[in-house]
Amino acid sequence: MKLLIDTQILIWALEGNDQLKPPIRLLLEDPTNEILVSQFSLMEIAIKLKLGKLPAFIIQLPELIEQIQLTGFTLLACTQLHLCQYQNVPLYEDHRDPFDRFLIATATAENIPFISADNKFARYRPSLQLID
Repeated sequence: MKLLIDTQILIWALEGNDQLKPPIRLLLEDPTNEILVSQFSLMEIAIKLKLGKLPAFIIQLPELIEQIQLTGFTLLACTQLHLCQYQNVPLYEDHRDPFDRFLIATATAENIPFISADNKFARYRPSLQLID
């Protein structure tokens, strides 16, 4: 099964963080699943690293990409379909994060489940197949 992961899930998976729930960890480690990492997540991480918002996650982007590939995850390129789907994502006053919204657009455009630990994503159901 193809699964798209949220940026936070990616970071936790690479760090081996205990906040990653065991059922989610099992999904990520299941070799029959294809775990997708959107380029939108790489953009988000690049910006947060530059701004110093990820002080414990010290890595250069080329190393991060290599680590993603070594983990067995697949990088998913941003497409015009993903960009166009962005306009269909509802805008909530308390959830305006553009990277979250692009990830939602990507998951819905690709019609694949999305894994996140952020409870704000629940409001996008049923159009978003959320695994939390």
